[in-house]
Amino acid sequence: MNRAVLLPNVEGFPSESMVRYARELTSALRALGDTSWQFDSMVTAPDPALERFAGASMASRHARFIGYPQKIRRMAPATVWHTLDHSHANLALSTPASRSVITCHDIIPLLAAKGMLPMKADRFTKWTFPLRIHCMKRCARIIAISESTRRNLIEIAGIPEEKIRVVYYGVNPTFRPPGSSHEHERADILLQQGIPLDSAVILHVATATRYKNTPALLRALKELSTRPGLGPRVRLLRVGADFFEDEKELIAKLGIGTRIHHAGKIFPDTRLAPYYRAADVFAFPSLWEGFGWPALEAMACGTPVVTSTVASLPEVVGNAGTCVAPEDTPGLASALEAVLSDPANRAVRSNLAIAQAAKFTWDQCARGTLAVYDEIARECQ
Repeated sequence: MNRAVLLPNVEGFPSESMVRYARELTSALRALGDTSWQFDSMVTAPDPALERFAGASMASRHARFIGYPQKIRRMAPATVWHTLDHSHANLALSTPASRSVITCHDIIPLLAAKGMLPMKADRFTKWTFPLRIHCMKRCARIIAISESTRRNLIEIAGIPEEKIRVVYYGVNPTFRPPGSSHEHERADILLQQGIPLDSAVILHVATATRYKNTPALLRALKELSTRPGLGPRVRLLRVGADFFEDEKELIAKLGIGTRIHHAGKIFPDTRLAPYYRAADVFAFPSLWEGFGWPALEAMACGTPVVTSTVASLPEVVGNAGTCVAPEDTPGLASALEAVLSDPANRAVRSNLAIAQAAKFTWDQCARGTLAVYDEIARECQ
């Protein structure tokens, strides 16, 4: 029997999306019922004693760069070793190159470091990302989560094209269209967040990263607040990370603070899905995305999406979404208004969104991943 060892991030590593990817993919692979493969997932956590004396950050780094590789080297041989997140690309140095697979979710730090994105590169990541690229090049296969990411890996990172396979994310069935109790569900969410029930609600789901392009959305919100008829009802519901300090200053300068409702981080998915369904439109004006999971989740919930023309986003939303250049604030405002002010258009967009989201399943993701494993197994016979 072939054996694949999946290598998720160290426990406590600050990336909920990667926890989800590891959980969903591992579960979907096992659900395939392929009797020729065994799927094992390694669990590695920082040393509690080191965490107490040196701090959580140091303990996490120690686990990632020292403890985890040591643990891998002590394990029994496997047909395939799959590092599930390129942030842990160093693990590929501890696995046989001909049997190593790594999933690359994006190369945004490298794009920023090269001045290809209008955002500053984190100094630590700017230094370490080329090392991650080096580790990825060592692997037999790299799974890219979109065609856009595949092109970036070839053109910017210099990864040989023949090593890369595109396997899209799936979307959990928790994210589903509104049911018969939709009006009550929506009312519950809006009342919890202090939003009037007759509001035109824009949802934004964001992490504490600059490429989410929040200032563009804030300026679009200001524009919408002046539009006749619609303006008094427009509200922005933010889920996820808090605003950066300069974004808070922009909110004050624009005078839109009373129109913004920050729900904070919402876990698990069963609690997050109703927020998507409660919104009239989902705004995702990112400067870049490796995939754009929130846009897919919104579509699966039947919420029309307005997003950017860049990177993977047009690829994910297809003809179901409206794409606007990330620097085009008036265009963003107009695209949002077109959905918010026209119930018929909103209904059409909702149906298109549901159909588009149905193309992305974890079963398909698992089958695409298993096809990569099968390639490795054949080559290593």
